[in-house]
Amino acid sequence: MKKVLVSTIGIILATGAVSAFAGKQDRENLAQCKADIESYYGDSTRIRLRSIKRSAGETHLRLMVNPKDGENTVVVCSVSTDGASSLATGDGVALTSPDAEEKVSFAK
Repeated sequence: MKKVLVSTIGIILATGAVSAFAGKQDRENLAQCKADIESYYGDSTRIRLRSIKRSAGETHLRLMVNPKDGENTVVVCSVSTDGASSLATGDGVALTSPDAEEKVSFAK
């Protein structure tokens, strides 16, 4: 009976440690995505997190973006494990920089 109790407590503590790490990484990814979006749309852009999805090697943050002089739009920010990020519309179309017509991609 003691082994079952100790095993259960160990599993609960391990799960909590993994959740704490994921939370810190999610906050870092969100900060990076917000900086990318503000550099694309401007500093007075309102950004709200809608959802986070993790897949092998990437984290996808779905954000509701409200530019100062525009309408609400959904932006998906993808951050890979190496720290590179990219922005796309909610439909999956890559956002391009207004000056160079290149895909917006940022790296740490």
